Amino acid sequence: MNVLIFGYGLHGGGFESAMYFLSKGDHVTVTDIRSRDSLGDSLDFLEKQGAVIHCGGHMTDDFSNADLVIKNPTIKLDNEFLSYSKRVENDLSFISFRPEAKKVKIICVTGARHKATTTSALCHALNVLGKKAHMFGNMGLSAFSELKRWDSGDVPEYLIIEMSSWVARDTYHYMKRKVPHVEVSVITSVYDDNREFEIKPSERTGEFNLHANHIICPSDVKNAIEKLAQKKAKNVSSIESASKGMSKALSIKMKAAFAVLHKLGFSTSQINNAFKSFRGIPGRAEMVLRTDNTLFVNDSSSVIPAAPNFTMENFENLPVHLICGGSDGSLEADDMLKALKSASSVHLLDGSFTQKKLLPLLKKHRIKFNGPYNKMEEAVTSASSLLDPKSNILQVVLLSPGAIAYEDYCNEFNRGEAFRLAVLSLQAR
Repeated sequence: MNVLIFGYGLHGGGFESAMYFLSKGDHVTVTDIRSRDSLGDSLDFLEKQGAVIHCGGHMTDDFSNADLVIKNPTIKLDNEFLSYSKRVENDLSFISFRPEAKKVKIICVTGARHKATTTSALCHALNVLGKKAHMFGNMGLSAFSELKRWDSGDVPEYLIIEMSSWVARDTYHYMKRKVPHVEVSVITSVYDDNREFEIKPSERTGEFNLHANHIICPSDVKNAIEKLAQKKAKNVSSIESASKGMSKALSIKMKAAFAVLHKLGFSTSQINNAFKSFRGIPGRAEMVLRTDNTLFVNDSSSVIPAAPNFTMENFENLPVHLICGGSDGSLEADDMLKALKSASSVHLLDGSFTQKKLLPLLKKHRIKFNGPYNKMEEAVTSASSLLDPKSNILQVVLLSPGAIAYEDYCNEFNRGEAFRLAVLSLQAR
């Protein structure tokens, strides 16, 4: 099959799509209007795997010759090149047509704020409560990563999908209004301009969300959602009413997730207990382990060079042993100079970004570093070796790569899991 990836993106979505079809033996072409240099070395990696790369513009033959076009959701539905295509999908519509999608209980998460927290908290709690759950969506996990798990027989009972309203509308269009069964659709929050929501609520929620057994939304738009959903949903509930009994120790960001679990039939005590072990969004300043004087933090979702600067601001005046580096994207390493200078020590993960951009920057500014290391265990051991066991000040070992992960890891979540396992293994010695 000839597959065209239309719009590569900078955060791994296009890469995951291309790798999935290449693994199936399909002929894959990637097309993007941006220059090849601006998209980074991951394209070189794909080319070595057999992909054809066309950058700097689009060719009609790529579209007319493709049996399947996987469109980046940011590309408009009326893009002129799509008229040459036989079949167009995005990653969500593609996975929705799989037979496994009819077997899993889907929970859709949209909203203006707290989508990633709600999705992650739900996935964590359901697994703690004995229900096998997976998640994917805007937080950086592609639907094609989930498909790899399905292909190996790893199909969950619950699938939590984080999506923006425009992704929901895009998917609804390509599924020709035949959406999969949705158990619960939760709208975490609405935009400040609620009047616009009441005028055009479907543009805020996406029709995809309205075909659900249960819809949960903020109370101030409940009436508007009820009118829009009509008989498509069995009931519409407010987050406020469905989250009664939530522990005061939990963040207000957890209300939507709490409300969903209530609708699924779990008791207040079960939900509160399940959330006790939730450490935050995986890979986003997530606490992996805390000892008497050391904090191990997984910030693997830091995929742009500027990101470590912001994460390290959370640990101002504390000694931070920074683990960074990885695969080359499209950005320069200079943006992470502040973090590199303020770190107590720097420990490098090897990769094209590290070799081409990070090492020259460190040498130029005479910043000492350790590595580069090919394995996460080596980097964690290196950083941990500099910890003072007698310190009266909290010390931090921080994984904040400032680079994407494709050469050594499936994605940044897989990289973060490698960090977590390395930390726990080190502590067990």
